Amino acid sequence: MRLLALTVLLSSVCVSAATQAHEAGDFFVRLGAVQIEPDASSGNILGGGVDVDDATGLGFSGTWFATRHIGIEVLAALPFEHDITGTGALNGLDIGSTKHLPPTISLQYYPLVESKFQPYVGVGLNYTTFFDSKTSSTLDTALNGNTDISLDDSTGVAFQLGADLQLNNNWYLNAAVWKIDIETTADIKVNGTKATSVDVKIDPLVYMIGVGYSF
Repeated sequence: MRLLALTVLLSSVCVSAATQAHEAGDFFVRLGAVQIEPDASSGNILGGGVDVDDATGLGFSGTWFATRHIGIEVLAALPFEHDITGTGALNGLDIGSTKHLPPTISLQYYPLVESKFQPYVGVGLNYTTFFDSKTSSTLDTALNGNTDISLDDSTGVAFQLGADLQLNNNWYLNAAVWKIDIETTADIKVNGTKATSVDVKIDPLVYMIGVGYSF
């Protein structure tokens, strides 16, 4: 629904720019606000599970057009920070937080080359690296010791749907959404000794709205 609303917004804007199709060899850069909404699930940990909260940040990408219809995109962002909380028997427990970077490379298809409104689809490979992970004092108390958490990096498939709306010869409005396969293993240590591990599926929807520039 969010992507539909963004697409309707883009397509309803009235502009007077002449249509200019992408050509082979063109570069297209995008910058915008990003919302990450994990659809998290996990194995059993200490009688419960873990959840990963939403995060917002700044994303940017660059696309090189191999042909008028085919682009190769590299997606990057500033680090995102997520709170980690308990579920089930651990419901509401503040476990800690982590930061991550989700670089993604995708092959994109642009069906309309002579239109101000240019939808596209993409499929690619995501690599997510986690860092600066830390536990809370609440978890220290619950486990009666000094705790630490680490998360393994993840590689998975990413699917993309987006649209650009041309404002003039070079500038565009953009809206896009990704569904990304992110799976990790979280290790929790107490006083330096591993106490437990849990497999976590994050599998977020990633929304971005911003601007694009073609050159």
